[in-house]
Amino acid sequence: MVPVNLNINLYELKEKVKKEVINRILNIDIFDHPLDSAWLLYALFIEEKHNNPFFKEYILKLKEWGLSEEAGKKNRDLAPLSLCGFLLSGTEVEAEIIGKVKELLSKAIEALSKSDVRFNVLNDPEQVFCVSLLLGNKEDARNQIINIIKRNINGRISRKVLFIASLIEFGENTQNYLEILSSKEDPEDIISLLWSSERYRDIINANLIGFWKSFDTIYPSIEIEEISSRNLAMLYEAIVKEITEPDPNMLFDIYPLHPQIRKIAEEHFKNKKYTAAIFEVTKKLNEFIQNITGVKDKNEVGLVQATMKQIEDPKIKFNDFLNEKSGQNEQRGLELITEGIFSAFRNPKGHKPEDHPLVDTSPYETLAQLIIIDYIWRRIEKAKIGAKGEKHA
Repeated sequence: MVPVNLNINLYELKEKVKKEVINRILNIDIFDHPLDSAWLLYALFIEEKHNNPFFKEYILKLKEWGLSEEAGKKNRDLAPLSLCGFLLSGTEVEAEIIGKVKELLSKAIEALSKSDVRFNVLNDPEQVFCVSLLLGNKEDARNQIINIIKRNINGRISRKVLFIASLIEFGENTQNYLEILSSKEDPEDIISLLWSSERYRDIINANLIGFWKSFDTIYPSIEIEEISSRNLAMLYEAIVKEITEPDPNMLFDIYPLHPQIRKIAEEHFKNKKYTAAIFEVTKKLNEFIQNITGVKDKNEVGLVQATMKQIEDPKIKFNDFLNEKSGQNEQRGLELITEGIFSAFRNPKGHKPEDHPLVDTSPYETLAQLIIIDYIWRRIEKAKIGAKGEKHA
């Protein structure tokens, strides 16, 4: 795969979205718009619930609404009350908020058998998802809600995404529904897909780079100020997740690894065979050094010492200043790094099983090792090779 470059600067986008979130909170009446307010505070809650005085100030206002007599009078208070309870989890008022939510939930379930189900609040995926956030698989009516969700997974992608997210929060197996999470062109659908694939990364196992590319395509035409508060919160969560815990496959695709390294490592890396990715690349590096120097009777550390160590006239000459101390230091340093690649990266992986603690590497550590190999590989390509100091072709 050719490396993918996104035009979006996630750090700049994060600040832009955060600024819009704060601006809306400052200009909204929580009692008039509790759901919008709850989503906006949810966005800040993702990253800054403990250290943000601004968040603490406005969550108290949402709490005031949640405890008021007004909260719970409308069926559609189910979502903002649920978000309110979720954001206030662990506080002294959580139980009171949950009580209001359960009362509304009970009425909604009872109404399903008595009135036109099309207008029941539980047919709204936003309402159901907010309930699932607060109650999860602890709710007594969990099975009833799950059955309602399964009957309603239809319509546009953003609707399906919220219902699938609700099933995940309720602890339900969603494998049969994940194939519907495919890329679309509508901004709301794309943001929903991006959010769900980031939030539930370990469950959905989606093509994150594909969703980010889709968002990258539509982003120039999006006005942040016109995005709904819910989608703004979802977008912010996706950005924060990607910044704080970058998707390894996305990093692999974006970083401009040497084509030879990418060709050998990609399938292993994408299949989470991280030990194999490094092992195979180091074998190829050994072969590469043998081929360009003609030294076929040595391998790995011995090969490196035979081709790089001799300061006066090495077979692989990294610079033209070997008559100077600085030039000699660089030559010796690059030789030692290459030795280290074989000693630390390759040899343990060739003598221990993949699940051994000595070689069981994380995707980030694997990528770091590949980048080190990439640097050495490119330096060897730029070096002068052989006694005549010819450039490697």
